Amino acid sequence: MSLGRLKNVKGIRGVVYRLGQLQTRTAFAARGAANYARLRFGKNGERPQVGAVVVGRNDDYMSDFAERLIATIEWNTRYFIDEVVFVEWNPPADRELLSHKLAQKFECLRAYVVPPEVHQEVCENPRLQLLEYHAKNVGIRRARSPWIMATNADAALGPDAVRRLLHAELRDDKFWTAERVDIPWREGRQHSIGLVNSLRYRRVIPYNRFGTGEFCLASRELWQRIRGYDESLVKHRIGCDARGTAQMMAFGASSNRAGTVLHLSHPSSCVEGIRPHHGLAAPHEEGVPYTNDEDWGLGAYREVPLGERVWRLEPPAAAAVRQAGENSSSRSKDGERDA
Repeated sequence: MSLGRLKNVKGIRGVVYRLGQLQTRTAFAARGAANYARLRFGKNGERPQVGAVVVGRNDDYMSDFAERLIATIEWNTRYFIDEVVFVEWNPPADRELLSHKLAQKFECLRAYVVPPEVHQEVCENPRLQLLEYHAKNVGIRRARSPWIMATNADAALGPDAVRRLLHAELRDDKFWTAERVDIPWREGRQHSIGLVNSLRYRRVIPYNRFGTGEFCLASRELWQRIRGYDESLVKHRIGCDARGTAQMMAFGASSNRAGTVLHLSHPSSCVEGIRPHHGLAAPHEEGVPYTNDEDWGLGAYREVPLGERVWRLEPPAAAAVRQAGENSSSRSKDGERDA
């Protein structure tokens, strides 16, 4: 019997599959360990600063959302990221803001709170409590670094991607995408990402040049030129990321593979099953290029300080009313002093 036919024999087929999986996982771990060692002990060349935009809200989408968020920020800022912009979209009224704790913990982080009334005005899907890509636009618009990475709260850069990007030629006509690898995370029992975490995986989402919502790196100039993600998508969440990179391609930029992005596994992920809170799927390239208005990312909204490096975004009309009230109060005090 030939080797090819032997592999299809019941029982042997299962053994061959398991051996193949073992080889794949062993190779993944070996590459990861080598890249991790080079990151820890190698010297990095000069490069432009990179900002990361992360969004979220203090709800029960994941029971340990805050722990995951802190773990990924710690990992990403340790190896690659210089600036973090956190956008807290539609925060629940009965929960404390995440922004203050994050700003206190990370000196490189600035946070912007988008209040519920803004979400209610914009969102047209009652199942969606977070318009993820509208929120990312808020952060992209306000990031200061010359290079900006749109990412997720449960995503950590793979060591291979970090090494690739540290030595890559970063240009305005290139954007970078990555292959998503789901890694184990012990919900409620784990608080940091280490070497062991980066060497084991549960699932690999095959690479696509349009990328994944966990990772898109582009120059600030390119993000500004395309005006961020499509803000006409007010019922959607799935596929908004790929539509954004399709927009970059429509503006003449090319997609480049950075490596892997490590996603901390959780049961509410859309790969575990599509649910109503994931929103509608966005059309991929239909209607691309799209056109956001010049105030995309809530660009016309006033930033009202809430604390150190934390601001609340206020609609222009509300800001005008607030300013009028402050002016009136100031005039009253001046009149009292004159009297």
